[in-house]
Amino acid sequence: MVSKKVYIASDGFMSFIDRVNKKHVQATAFFRYFAQEQYQLYTNPLTVNETYMNIYNTISPSLARDFLRALDLSGINIISPENADIKAAIKIIETGNSVDLTFSKALMAVMCNKKSIPQIMTYEFLHALYGLQLFYLPV
Repeated sequence: MVSKKVYIASDGFMSFIDRVNKKHVQATAFFRYFAQEQYQLYTNPLTVNETYMNIYNTISPSLARDFLRALDLSGINIISPENADIKAAIKIIETGNSVDLTFSKALMAVMCNKKSIPQIMTYEFLHALYGLQLFYLPV
């Protein structure tokens, strides 16, 4: 059975919110599918802040506030990192040899592994940490 848990990365939120984003139609289809198939959606406070600041700086402060309000009313689970998660993310960055792995992506991978979330909705390059996979709509 395929897991119905998906982590939403900042670019996943941005592509859904920003109608001029080239991935907006695809993101809308993803969120429609998540609702129809009753997926459990997850994110973390760092992703929320990244998305909020991106909306605030590139679109408008009022839409950024609306994003937080919608997130609060939604069924998206915001999972908070523990001290061990932060240390594990730092260790991944320290011991890895990837120069483009950011702290937020390493933390996302650690938290997804901990919560058994196998798929991520993102359009950016996904590092192969803990066997995480990009989410694709089934054909």
